[in-house]
Amino acid sequence: MLSVANVRTAGGAAKYFAADNYYTRADADRSGAWFGKGADRLGLSGEVDPKVFEAVLKGFLPDGSRLGSDKREHRAGTDLTFSMPKSWSLLALVGGDKRILEAYAEAVKETLAWAEKNLAETRLEVKGKEKVVQTGNLLVALFSHDTNRNQEPNAHIHAVVANATQGPDGKWRALRNDKLWEHNTLLNAMTMARFRLSVERLGYEVGEIGKHGNFEAAGVPKEVRDAFSSRRAEILQELGGMASSGLAARNLANLKTRSEKQTIEDRSALARQWADKAAAMSFDPRAVIARANARAASDLGHSGGIATAARDLAVRGKELVAALAERFGLREGDALVPADLARRPQQEVAAIHAVASAIRHLSEREAAFARTDIYRTALGFGLPASMAAIERRVMQLERQGQLQRGKGADRGLVTTAGAIASEQRIVAAIEEGRGRAPSIIAPEQVGTRLQALSQLKYGMTLNPGQEAAGRLLLGSHNRIVAIQGIAGAGKSTMLKPVADILREEGKQVLGLAVQNTLVQMLERDTGIPSMTVARFLKRHAALLDGGDKGALAKAKAELRGTVVLLDEASMVGNADKEKLVRLANLLELERFAAIGDRKQLGAVDAGKPFDVMQQAGAETATMNVNIRARDKALRSAQHAAQGGHIDEALRHLGRNVVEVREGAAIEAAAAWLSLSPADREGTAMYASGRDLRNQVNEAVQTGLKANGEIGEPSLRLQVLSRINTTQEELRHTSTYKAGMVVEVERDKRAQGLLKSTYRVVGRDSRRERVELENERGKRFEFRPGRLRPQGEHDALRLYEPKDLSLHGGDRIRWTHTDHKRGLLNADQARITAIEGGGVRLTTSTGIEHLLGKDDPMLKRLDLAYALNAHMAQGLTSDRGIAVMDSRERNLSNQQTFLVTITRLRDGLTLYVNNASRLEAAVTRNTGMKRSALETVGLLRDAAANGQAKGQAAIPAPEKQPPEKDRSIVKPFEIGI
Repeated sequence: MLSVANVRTAGGAAKYFAADNYYTRADADRSGAWFGKGADRLGLSGEVDPKVFEAVLKGFLPDGSRLGSDKREHRAGTDLTFSMPKSWSLLALVGGDKRILEAYAEAVKETLAWAEKNLAETRLEVKGKEKVVQTGNLLVALFSHDTNRNQEPNAHIHAVVANATQGPDGKWRALRNDKLWEHNTLLNAMTMARFRLSVERLGYEVGEIGKHGNFEAAGVPKEVRDAFSSRRAEILQELGGMASSGLAARNLANLKTRSEKQTIEDRSALARQWADKAAAMSFDPRAVIARANARAASDLGHSGGIATAARDLAVRGKELVAALAERFGLREGDALVPADLARRPQQEVAAIHAVASAIRHLSEREAAFARTDIYRTALGFGLPASMAAIERRVMQLERQGQLQRGKGADRGLVTTAGAIASEQRIVAAIEEGRGRAPSIIAPEQVGTRLQALSQLKYGMTLNPGQEAAGRLLLGSHNRIVAIQGIAGAGKSTMLKPVADILREEGKQVLGLAVQNTLVQMLERDTGIPSMTVARFLKRHAALLDGGDKGALAKAKAELRGTVVLLDEASMVGNADKEKLVRLANLLELERFAAIGDRKQLGAVDAGKPFDVMQQAGAETATMNVNIRARDKALRSAQHAAQGGHIDEALRHLGRNVVEVREGAAIEAAAAWLSLSPADREGTAMYASGRDLRNQVNEAVQTGLKANGEIGEPSLRLQVLSRINTTQEELRHTSTYKAGMVVEVERDKRAQGLLKSTYRVVGRDSRRERVELENERGKRFEFRPGRLRPQGEHDALRLYEPKDLSLHGGDRIRWTHTDHKRGLLNADQARITAIEGGGVRLTTSTGIEHLLGKDDPMLKRLDLAYALNAHMAQGLTSDRGIAVMDSRERNLSNQQTFLVTITRLRDGLTLYVNNASRLEAAVTRNTGMKRSALETVGLLRDAAANGQAKGQAAIPAPEKQPPEKDRSIVKPFEIGI
């Protein structure tokens, strides 16, 4: 494991080292050693002199250079602590195999050399502007320690990276260490990958590969490892009481629990103490070492000499190739895996498969990603391949064109040939529909008729943006169009009169949305019959193959004169959007309109096609006036957030931003509980992610129970919580853990599995097998590697059991769909009673149900007092209470923030752990997905082509109207 921390400088470096002298008083190698090209350039080599080390950390370099100034304290440096997994520490320090320590040290040095080449940066001023440049050199002091603060075996290396690097101009400057922090998991994974290859050459067998490439030694029982890991137990106990479990939280838990490190007076006595403790547990590390030595001796071919050994290794290499081919489903025509694997070295074969898996995994969620993401993911799959082999394979795929490098600001990204082709097909389909759909109403008549109907039937006047959207839907000559509307722009308000006119003109209107709840809302707010995107695509899937012309003719007849409206279009990814626009042309739809806000949350799957179609020149109407917010300060905050001005948005929220260092979720729940029952109904609760949402839900339920508002009897359930995996992850045995539940959506008879649910009993990573048990107790052997790469989406799902108590009065949401009973995924219901071991409830549409104790839907629900951002998009409430935590790095982004604060009309109270840190995190992270065409610079060409055909550029957001202009909108008319 690798942990990252800034070197402590309380009272300055000199005072700190005088008081603690932590690094240079190392408990194993007291000297330390210099490392890095930066050290070489300063003439620092060999043993670390404590005085020189202290001076370097204070910014005084041996060549006379000084970093920092008297006015501002110089940051000392960054401590990268590489910790060997416990079993290997036991074998090296209790068993006495020092070769393990040497192998780990070499792995760490190889990692640092890579970091030096790729991550070392500084800031330069170029033409009056600050620019970040790579330097390719680090100044590092390495200190090897062998105990933790509880004096247990814990081999680890402190790589103290000084805050100094030599710039391209030869001048020494402060090191920009952002990338060292950012890529800590990658650095750990590459260290463990190299370490694994080394210990396997020593004859050791590795255990299962865990998170970030970590692995233990086979033959060292878990109970023994735990017995020598009291420090880890202390940290985990502290972490359990914290709101976050990320890197920052782990570092804080480490600091809060660590005692003063004691000097070891008698090392031999400590070694005897370790040996006695191991013996008391009947564990002899020397026996594990002896088996490894015997295995290594066999590999060297003692009986037959070097020639025999070479032949044996060649045979083993072929066996590995065959095993990997079987494991990863090698098939003809796989562009990521060459056919001639049998002739390649085994590490190269492992790298090929690891990189292929990484690209499939990443491509499912993103159209473009960083090379470092490929490296980290490939190493994380735990195949026997080094970082060097993986880098070579990525470069091969770039030369072959399977991966294409980004341009300009996207130089650090790559995309796939498949992602580029998919987006090109989307743009081509939009162009194919250009000029192919006659206007439904003469363009010059649309505005008058639309406003007249709107005023007559709904008592309102559409604003210019709403009218422009209506003009586009009714008067365009293009089949495929877009409506870009910011949150709260009144899109559904506009759709009501438009749908009325379409029906008057004899047109069918069909709404589409990605979630059942959004389908319900679209139908309720506009009166437009609607269905999910998935259902629509399933209904017409056969038409995309192009085989059955009779079926196509029938479908075209059924949908003749139909206008299809895709709501919340930003939530649809490339794969589904490509199918939708192809079907729009195949079925010759009267109009296909994508409606949404490209700045709100994107799809779970790869791509941002709603944004791409606008940038590529699709005819677009823009609605940029927020008519949802009735409170002036809230409306100003929403407007600022829409423009990406997070500091301004938080300033407008003012005192409604409440800082709670720890326990923000509990404080938010308490604030909601303090409201009257009537006010609670009008106050929604939002949390940025799953963990915070669960904390809020549990706190609210506990409070309601304490108040006597819900009570006994209760029903204890074990529900299924979906594990967010890609299809590629499902092909790896390491994804499956005992106790998880596998749901097979379609029969997989080749593996002996029928459509059903199975419990994971265990796994055998060496044989790539997962043992499953069905509901009748029959066991099956499942081989994940035989799942087809990038096969049927959701053909197999993975869940984690979760304990949940339900009470009469609880608010729940469904996590699965039962269409026959109208129980829809993400929709809410209210528990009215617990009776007969089952649940009586009322759905959001007022339908009552009694679910018996064995009803399968009792496993497919969760509490719904709080929702996360993806659940909230498209919803509206009068007031809201929200929770965000800056330590949730991926969720602290502009899209999540925008969705959170734009759901509301009259007020928002935002609970945060740290307002300034949240502001910085959200400002830095847009949350926007990448486009493949955008990454490689082809989107500009598509946009130029579209605009050359008469399409204007997308206008900038309009300023908010004066307060008096909003009087034309009545509260009940505000749409989604």
